[in-house]
Amino acid sequence: MEYYNNILCVSGSEIIRSEINQGGLISKDLWDKWVKKGVKVVRRACYGQPSLIDFNTIPVKYRNMIAEKMGVPSEEATIKPFKERITTDANAVTFYTNFLLSDGSHLEPKHIKEYTANASVLNAIKEVFENQKIARAAAGGSMRNFWQTAIIAVNNVRVEFGHNLPSAAIPLKRRYELYLEKGYSALVSRKFGNDNSRKVSADIERLLLSLYSMPNKPFATDVHSLYSKFLNGEIQVACHKTAELFTPEQFIHNGKPLEISETTVSNYLNQPKNRIIVEKVRSGAHRFNSTRRPHHHRHAPEFSFSKITMDDRDLPRKCINGKWVKSYYAYDVASGCVVGYAYSLNKDEQLFIDCLRDLFRLIEREGFGMPLEVEVEHHLVNKFFEDLSLMFSFLRICNPGNSQEKHAEHFNRQKKYGVEKQMQNGIGRWWSKHEAYTVDRDKVNDEFVEKMFTYERLVADDIEAVKAYNNQLHPKQKKYPGKTRWQVLVENMNPNAAQPPKALIYKSIGERVQTTIRRSQYVQVQYEKYQLSSVNILERLLPNNYTVEAYYLPSIDGVISEVFLFQGSTFLCKADKIATYNTSKAEWSNEDKDGFLHQSSYVSEFDSLAKKGKQDLHSPVIIKSDVIREALQAPVEVVKHEPIEQSSVDEMLNNYNPDDYAQQAIDDL
Repeated sequence: MEYYNNILCVSGSEIIRSEINQGGLISKDLWDKWVKKGVKVVRRACYGQPSLIDFNTIPVKYRNMIAEKMGVPSEEATIKPFKERITTDANAVTFYTNFLLSDGSHLEPKHIKEYTANASVLNAIKEVFENQKIARAAAGGSMRNFWQTAIIAVNNVRVEFGHNLPSAAIPLKRRYELYLEKGYSALVSRKFGNDNSRKVSADIERLLLSLYSMPNKPFATDVHSLYSKFLNGEIQVACHKTAELFTPEQFIHNGKPLEISETTVSNYLNQPKNRIIVEKVRSGAHRFNSTRRPHHHRHAPEFSFSKITMDDRDLPRKCINGKWVKSYYAYDVASGCVVGYAYSLNKDEQLFIDCLRDLFRLIEREGFGMPLEVEVEHHLVNKFFEDLSLMFSFLRICNPGNSQEKHAEHFNRQKKYGVEKQMQNGIGRWWSKHEAYTVDRDKVNDEFVEKMFTYERLVADDIEAVKAYNNQLHPKQKKYPGKTRWQVLVENMNPNAAQPPKALIYKSIGERVQTTIRRSQYVQVQYEKYQLSSVNILERLLPNNYTVEAYYLPSIDGVISEVFLFQGSTFLCKADKIATYNTSKAEWSNEDKDGFLHQSSYVSEFDSLAKKGKQDLHSPVIIKSDVIREALQAPVEVVKHEPIEQSSVDEMLNNYNPDDYAQQAIDDL
C-alpha cells in the first residue's frame, strides 16, 4: 500500500489473482465488476508502474481481507514507497572507500558501510519527494506533511539497512538538505581529524617529540619523566629557537593538566609518521637516508657509454707506512666495466684528473666514442663541473653521503667481494660479523696490527683485479648469455657516442707546457718536435708573440703523438709529431717517404704563402711632397689653335701616313 496524492491506495497487481500472483484476493472478472460499481482507480497501469485503487472505495469485506494480509494500511502505505526505492549506492561505496580524512587516513570499513547506507536512504527519500511533489502539484496538493510521513519510513528501515540518520523529522530534513548541497562528504562526521577527540592534543604531541629530539637522545621513559616534571612545575621547558617559555596551563584537557602513561608516550613517539620526524633529528644524514628516506628505483641503460659513473675508494689493505692507498674508478654503467682508474696516497683533485686521463687513453686506444653522461660526486670534483659539462652531454652530480644514488658504489662492492676477495688475501675487516669477511690481526706490543703491503704491490694487485673483473661473465647472463663485461662494453656501444673533442679534453685534463713556435713550423715538447697543421695558423698569433701553451696526454707508455696548441684561450691547432726521414734515399722506407712528403707539403705551403705575398706587393716610387706641391702651383700655359678649314682636313687625310706620326711622337720625346 502507499499514499498517492494523499489518497491511501493499494496496487491492483497485489490483489488481482493471475498466473504470476497466485496469492491475489480477487479474480479479474470481479475486478471488472468493481470498476463498474464505482471502485475508484486513482492511477491506471502503465509501463513500469501498476495501477492504484482508492482503498476506501473497495467493499468492506475485501478491505478487511487486505488489512489482514498486508498489515495496518496507513503504516504500510507510508513505508512502502520509500523501502522499495532503497538500493545500495555504488558511487557512494567508491567515494567513501577513497575518502581521505584530514590526517591523511582512510575511513574504517564500518563507517564506509554506515555512510553508504545513509546515502542510499537519502537517495530513496529524494526520489519519493520529487515524484510526490510533481503528483501533488498536478492535483493541487502540497508537501506539508511529507517529512512526518518520511520519518516513519526512515525509522522503520533503520535496523534492516543499518543507517544512522536522525530519528526526528526536522533534523532529518536538515540532513537531507545538506546532502543535496554538499553531496557524499556532508555525511562524514566532523569528529574525524578533530584534535579535541584525541587524548593527546597536537600541542602535547609536538612537545613530546621535541623532548625526544634533544641532543642527548633520551629514551621514551625519560620523555615521560620530563613531561610529568613539567606538568608538576619541577622543570621549565623553553623553545631554543624562539625563547618561548611553555607553561603547564597550555596543556590542559577537560580543565586540568593531562596526565599520560609511559605507554601513551611510547606509542606517539613510535607512530610511523613521528618516527620520520624524530629520526631526521636524532640520526645522521647517512643513516637517515639509508633507513628511512625513500629512494629511486632504476634500471641500467641498454648501451655502453650512455653513462659512466665515477667514485673514489680506499683499497682494503694497508700500505707499509700505515696509510690507505686511494683509488679512483670510472665504470661504464651498462656493462659494469672499469674504464678508467688511478692510484695515489693522497685523496686530492689530481687523483680524479688521473682517472679521467686513463679513461681517455682507453677511448683513444680502442677507438671508442665519447661517453654521453658522467655521474660524479661533489667531493673533489666541484671545481671541474664547468669542464665536465663541456666534455659530456649530460652531467649528474650526486648528493653527498647518499651511497645508494651512485652506481659506482655498487660496482665497488661487487669488485671488492668478487675478484678482490678471490685473488687477494686479507680482504675484509676485523670487526666484521661474518666469519668469511673477518681479517685476523697480529698483536705487537699489546696493540693489534693488520698486515701491510708496499704501495707498488697494492697497486699492481688492484690492476690485476680490474682486468679479472672486466673479463668476468656479466651478472645478467639471461640478457647477455656467455658474455663478459668487456664483451658487453664493446658490442653494445651507444651509436650516438661521437668522437671525443680532444682539444677541449686535453686543455681540461692534459699536461701543459709553455713553448715557442720555431722557424714558422714547429714547437718543441719534451725534446720532440711537433709541426703546425698549416702555415695559416701564424695569422692567428698575437703580434710579435710566438709563445703558446701545448696540452698533451702521454700514452700509457709515455709516448706523445700529438699536442694541442692554445694562445691564451684561443685554440690554434693540433700539432702532430714530426716524423724525420733518412737522408739517404737508398735506405728509404715507406715511413721515410711519408715523412718527406709531409714536411715537403708544409714547406711548399710556406713558399707559396711567401711568393704570393711578394707578388701582391707594390713597387713604390718615393716623391718628395715639395716637388708635387710645386708642380701643382706652377702656371698653366693655354695654347690657342686656329680652327682647321674643311679643305685642309681633306688634304691631311689624303696625305696621312701613320708611320710619320709615330716618328713625330718619338722626336717630340
